[in-house]
Formats: sequence, structure tokens, C-alpha cells
Amino acid sequence: MDFTYCEFPSTVSIDTFKAYFNPTDVKLPKVGGKSLDTIQIPSDVLEGQANQAKSLRHLVLDAIVENWSELPLYRQLGRREDRNYLLSHLDTQLPLQLLSTHIREDFFWQRCYSQRWRSAPLQARGRERPWINIYMERHVQEFIESMPTADYEQEGNVQVVLDICAAYINQLDISFLQPAPPTTDANDHIPLDYLLSNLPDLRQLRLSYSTKTAGCNYQMGCNQLTVRDILHLSKGLSQCHELRKFCLHNTKLMPYQLRFLAHSLDKGCHHLTEMSLLHCAVGDAGIRCFLETCSRESFGTLTVLDLTNNKITEEGAYILSRTLRHVPLNQLVLRLNPIQSDGAAAIFNTLQVMPIKELDLGTCGISETITKLFMMLICQHTTLLDIDLSNNSLGEDFGKHLMKIISCNKVLEKLDLRNTGLSLDMRRKFQEFLIKNVERKKHEALKQKQRDKFKAMMQL
Repeated sequence: MDFTYCEFPSTVSIDTFKAYFNPTDVKLPKVGGKSLDTIQIPSDVLEGQANQAKSLRHLVLDAIVENWSELPLYRQLGRREDRNYLLSHLDTQLPLQLLSTHIREDFFWQRCYSQRWRSAPLQARGRERPWINIYMERHVQEFIESMPTADYEQEGNVQVVLDICAAYINQLDISFLQPAPPTTDANDHIPLDYLLSNLPDLRQLRLSYSTKTAGCNYQMGCNQLTVRDILHLSKGLSQCHELRKFCLHNTKLMPYQLRFLAHSLDKGCHHLTEMSLLHCAVGDAGIRCFLETCSRESFGTLTVLDLTNNKITEEGAYILSRTLRHVPLNQLVLRLNPIQSDGAAAIFNTLQVMPIKELDLGTCGISETITKLFMMLICQHTTLLDIDLSNNSLGEDFGKHLMKIISCNKVLEKLDLRNTGLSLDMRRKFQEFLIKNVERKKHEALKQKQRDKFKAMMQL
């Protein structure tokens, strides 16, 4: 048998392999379940492959693989087939700094990720998201989440991880932090100021100070931010100049802590487009403290604000409405906040001067007294595409009034009225109107595309 066959990368699908290559001439690496074992090959061919000695080329490549930690040859290999062989057989448990210094190929880092976190689903990957970035982000996440407070060494283990991974971190999702030992007086978590300050390309941060498992270190208050925690977090956020999306969830926030948070985001995150404070028990006092810290020019780039389940009442909604008119929001979520009808009225009045596209007021304790203002919103607003009023006591009269004026709105595409007291038949009729809006927009977009194409042809 001829052992000059090429090594075929597993990033190519099995169907492509079958269409363009002969299984007896090309070897597919055994990665992710894709190997020659999945293809029907005659038994005599397989027996010949098993009994045939390896070629000198493959013996040399095997020697390079075995001694790669002492002599990391990769770019020196001229043939693409040799590099593919190396990437398919190289040990993924080698030191991370050594691997990241010499190898950037997506196939290898996808292989490293799937072998290290077998039970975890592969992360979403766009064209601009190399697998080395995804691997490094998961590595830093695991490092932070598993680190006890007593083991934190800024100039030691933290600096080592930053030296290796910082250049690849664009997104960071920290879902929990280890609590302090019960022997300590304070419930401080590991400080995040140095970590965040040394991630120059961080664009998305999702963070929670909660504790997923009780463990031996659990004590009352370990899920709450301390004074030291918020100071370190604020200091780190003020240095995240490229941050676009920030989410703090399942962490109780005191009013004074929101002052620090608002100041740091306003000072350092000049490109922030999405801010989410989810299940943080902010309350009206927290909303007031946060907005009082901001100026009229603050958050001029913010397009998404999510305040789900924060115990905001009509007072907090009124405070929000006075400030939001200066913010170019496209999406506002106040779900699971008891703002009642008065709070919704304040929000509706503000929306008239905002270019908002999505509004979520589900489960907010809104009643049928909001009918008139909502009808005005439907008739006059020209940008709203999606409205969620589910789980509010609106009643049949609300639906009858809406039925009379829904045809005036040619923009709305989604309207969620589940569990609002409206009949299924009435909600089905609303859905028919919305489907017509969507189809009309598609038709107009197609006609505009044809006109643009015709103009381009005439200019030629």
C-alpha cells in the first residue's frame, strides 16, 4: 500500500470527503466521530492498511509529535498535509502557552475545546470568532469561577493567565464566584479590578456574584456584593473602554452600589450598547441612585436596556421615563416589575419621542385603565415592531378597542397578548393583521431592491 496519502482535516464534512476523495487514498483524522470507520471500506483494504509498515515520512512526523514540547515545529513544515497530520495527533494537554504561541488553526482549537469540555455544548461561533478565542474565554471563565478567595495572587497565578489569554478575550461569562471561607469576617469575593483592567479587547461581559452550590464555605450573605466587591468591580469596568454589552444578573444590588456602577460605566464604557440588570432587586431607590449619578449625555450609545425582575414600581417607572427620552433605546424590557398602570402610562408617554422598536411589559400588573394610552401609542408610533403585554389583566374591552384601531398601524409585527383576558379568537385576528404587515414589508423591500437594481443598470 502507498503511504503517501494526504491527511484530510476533519473540518470538512464526510459528504465532501466522499464526493471528492477515494477513502483508500486519503486519511481522515479520528476527531469528533469522523473517521474512516464511518465509511464502508473493503475488508481486504483495511487488512492491508493494518499490516503495512509506516512510511519514513510518517515515522518522522510521529517523532515530531512525541517531542513537540521540546522542539515545537509547525510553521517549519512546508506541506499542508504534514501540518494536518500534526494538528490531528498533537497532544491537547500540552502547556497552553506553548500551544497558543505556535498554533492558531481553528481545527486544532476546536479539537482542544471538545476534548477538554466533552459534556459542554460547543459555543456559538461566527465567522469572526476564531476557536482559539472561544477556548481562551472558557479557560479564563473556569479559572475565575473555580478560584477560592484565599488563592488569589495578582502578581502570581492571575498574571500568568493574563499573559497567555488576555489578547484573545472578547467575551466573558462568569456565572458564579466562590464564596469567602467562613472563618473570614467579610463575604468578599475575588477582586475583578485587575482582571478586567487587563482585558483590552473585552466587548461582552456577563457576570453574577451568586453561588451555585452550598459547599463547605457557604454562609449567609455570600451571594451579595460587599463594599470591597463593588469598588473592585467599578474600578475594573472603568478600564473596559471597548465594552459593548454588560449584564449583571442574580446579584442583589444596594442603592449606593448602583452609584458606583453608574459612575464606572459612564466614565469608562463609552461604546456601551446593551446593559442588563436581571433579578438584582434594584428597586425604586436603586433606579433613582443610578440615574442621579448619570448626566444628560450619559449612555448616548445605549440601545438595549433590560431591567427584568427588579422590584420597580410606578415610582421607579416614572423616574425612568424622565431619563429615557434622552437615550436612543431600541429595546426596553421591564418584565416582572410591578409598575402597574400608572408606571406603564409614564413609559407610554416617553415612548412617543423615542425610536424604540421592542417593548416588553409582561407581568407588570397592568390593568384595562391603560387602554386609551395604549391605543394612542398604537396609532401614533412609527417604529415599534414588537410589544409584549402578556400576563396582564387587560380584559375583553381592551381587545375590542384594539380591534377597531389595529388596522391603522402598518409597522407592528409582533404583539403578545397571552393571559390577558382576551379570547383566543380575538388574538388570532390580531395575528392575521400582523402577518399582513410583515408580508407587505417584504413586498415593499423586494420592489425597492428591484428599483435599485434597475437604477444601477441604467447608470451603466
